[in-house]
Amino acid sequence: MTSPAQPPGRAPNQLVFDDLTDYPVMAQALDNQWLPAALAATRQRTGAVPGPSPEAVATAAAELRRALVNSGTLIVNRAFFLNNEAVYANYLPDADAAERTAFIRLLDSRVLVPYLFTEREPAGEFTWGYDRSVHQAWTRLVSDEADPGLVRFDWDDAANLDVADGVGVFFAGQISGLKNLQHRQLARDLGISEEQALAMKEGVLTDIAVWAAPRSREQITRNAIYKEFITRPGTDPYLNLLREGPHVVPTKQLVDLVYNLGVPTVAGAIPLTPPDSPLRSTLQELRTDSRPRAEDPEAIGHLLRDVFADALHRAVDGPNSYAELSLADIVRLRREEEWRGYVDSLDGFVRGGFRAGRLPSPEEFAAGTSEVARRHARMLRTARKTSGNGGGFTRELAAVLVLESAGIALQVTGGEDVSLLSGATTVLTAAAGVLTMRVEFREKGTGGSLLRRRGGLGHSLTLPAMRLGSLRRDWETILRTYRAAGGRIVEVPSGTDAAARQADQQPEGAA
Repeated sequence: MTSPAQPPGRAPNQLVFDDLTDYPVMAQALDNQWLPAALAATRQRTGAVPGPSPEAVATAAAELRRALVNSGTLIVNRAFFLNNEAVYANYLPDADAAERTAFIRLLDSRVLVPYLFTEREPAGEFTWGYDRSVHQAWTRLVSDEADPGLVRFDWDDAANLDVADGVGVFFAGQISGLKNLQHRQLARDLGISEEQALAMKEGVLTDIAVWAAPRSREQITRNAIYKEFITRPGTDPYLNLLREGPHVVPTKQLVDLVYNLGVPTVAGAIPLTPPDSPLRSTLQELRTDSRPRAEDPEAIGHLLRDVFADALHRAVDGPNSYAELSLADIVRLRREEEWRGYVDSLDGFVRGGFRAGRLPSPEEFAAGTSEVARRHARMLRTARKTSGNGGGFTRELAAVLVLESAGIALQVTGGEDVSLLSGATTVLTAAAGVLTMRVEFREKGTGGSLLRRRGGLGHSLTLPAMRLGSLRRDWETILRTYRAAGGRIVEVPSGTDAAARQADQQPEGAA
């Protein structure tokens, strides 16, 4: 992408968020405090060792790769370059030479962009504790080897503070409003019982609001909340040691979610939450008492965009989707036409479709999500081909199109012969109402069988339900498109062994 002309008074590497035009995202998983719920629960144990566990580092490292594949520009808080091992392990002097070179290339090409809150240099001193050797390695890197772009809200310090103040306002407001969450929806989003969600709402979430009420916005920080409600007494938050109690982990998840939404919300970047953590929609910001004012359609549009984008990214990728790709693999992948087409489809639909407060029409929504799914499938095939790691990214994947309507479900599996029950199109002709299409990306097991396990790339993207005038006509259009892409469909009479096998392939929950 062409870099924007540099305004007078700014150095070439001094960027503002409007300069980041290539699908810019911020990924929560690069926060050094982020932990999936299962790993966070282990930090409550009496014998837990202080500091991040190897499992936590590996999980965050996988999410770094996932974010680099699913964005044009990945904005990372400067602090995370120094306090998150999943990030700094890639540039330490003893890092793998190829990985270190790839990391520098990602910095130089403005793919990885450090975000500076009020500081002006990437290697300035911090007010919080950190590993001095890591800081020295980072200082040498950005001084002698790399030339990263640096993004702030504004490079005029006074103007920057005015905008940056909005991050604290967002955090304080959301934290105080957690007590208003509807407990039934909260239970579903956090995967806890309704009884526990109600107890949290009336207990710790109300306690946090009461604690915050007399304090100034500057005093309502994540560290302060951690020490008061989450971190084990007598320990610092960076040690990742948590209090006992069933409410602690879900409360931590909510606080971390709010913390990591502040900068992208104020900056207009796309915030992405990691799998196995609460979605943006968990905050229920579309509630009548919470959503932006009706006279501010742009704010409503941005909120809907971000909630949708978060769900869309989870639909096409699951946990550890790219864990086996090296950074060098990702640099190669990002040069491929298929990767560029995928990210452009994300950018065009997510940012373009919701631009200036507008919302996509149902037709635009259907077309946009379909295009993202198709481009994603092509990108995955390219990722396997470009991987230089002997055992890396060796998954065999199948794209499965599942169509459901009027109590029937049919699936078309990309790259394989598909058997359709004789008479299926007749049933579709008689069916009326809504046709729902779902694109699933499933891993292949031994012998080519499709796996339905959770995780990896076994996730699906559900396209919006559409009321069609002629199901037969639209079904035949889908089949023509599939054949044109190289797929082959075999129609077999009902009652045969092949028909029985096809019936066994119906998706879970189908009638």
